[in-house]
Amino acid sequence: MSEATQFDIIEQIGQDLEQVEVSLAASFETGAEDFNALIRPLSAAGGKRLRAQLCILVALAGNSVQEERIKIAESVEMLHLATLIHDDVLDQAAIRRGESTIHTHKGNKIAILSGDYLFAKCFALVASLNSTEYLKVFTHIITCLVEGEFMQMEDVYRIDQGIDRYMTKTQKKTADFMEGCMELGGMLGGWSPEHIVQLKRYGHALGMAFQITDDIMDYRESSDTTGKPSGNDLKEGLLTYPLLSIVTDDNKDKLLADIKNLVNGGDDQAIIDYVIAQGGVDNTLVVADKYCNDAYDALNQLPDFDGKVLLEMAVANLADRKV
Repeated sequence: MSEATQFDIIEQIGQDLEQVEVSLAASFETGAEDFNALIRPLSAAGGKRLRAQLCILVALAGNSVQEERIKIAESVEMLHLATLIHDDVLDQAAIRRGESTIHTHKGNKIAILSGDYLFAKCFALVASLNSTEYLKVFTHIITCLVEGEFMQMEDVYRIDQGIDRYMTKTQKKTADFMEGCMELGGMLGGWSPEHIVQLKRYGHALGMAFQITDDIMDYRESSDTTGKPSGNDLKEGLLTYPLLSIVTDDNKDKLLADIKNLVNGGDDQAIIDYVIAQGGVDNTLVVADKYCNDAYDALNQLPDFDGKVLLEMAVANLADRKV
């Protein structure tokens, strides 16, 4: 892709995202001002809108209609925001996107209702496109997210859960959503079924690599760079790939005791240092690189298109999250 074309596609994505923001803001003008005031800051904070960007980019590379792109991208962001609000209740998290979470100052009931409202709005938007195929993708994403959340709740402090189960959770909670966004973009753009298979493969690999590099950051980064304390997953009993990859019959009992002791002021840095020394981070880097290579390979199976280099860059940028 030439620089001019790359600039053009970025500008087009930006224009679509501006319309998504306008549409989202309008959706939060309900008859309940308390609700509006709760949702607006979280939505305005926005994050990177990565999922919407993936969907729009792929749609733009095909033959898509802007109105449909906006509705699907807005639906994706509504769904994502709804799941974040519900996750914050489940995790009792205090901060989201730099804002106090809804449940911390309005209670769990209001937070759950807020998420429910966003789910309903999401499906109303998708239904307005009169396509059962779009609805199937969204219902699949939500089903996987809920299944993954159930598994995560079951596996708190479960040190013998194994790598395979952890990878299944990662797929359901992260990769399936990104895979769905790539599929939606392909459907919007009229891509062939064969090419949509490769787009989904890319989304799956990107999502897996994204979460696994996040696992690495919990062992390497400080709160200044990640926005959460280093070792935060450990304190919550959420055991991720670096630790699970070094669990043996000989060390699992002591590891679990040390992790559970974190709530009483135990030394999380000692656990982090042990996992690193045993090769946990190195093991995770190998897996992350595998998924990055899978993503590149999926792109190589696709013809050249406007925006392809941006998808390659999305994979390359994950390397910056690992160091």
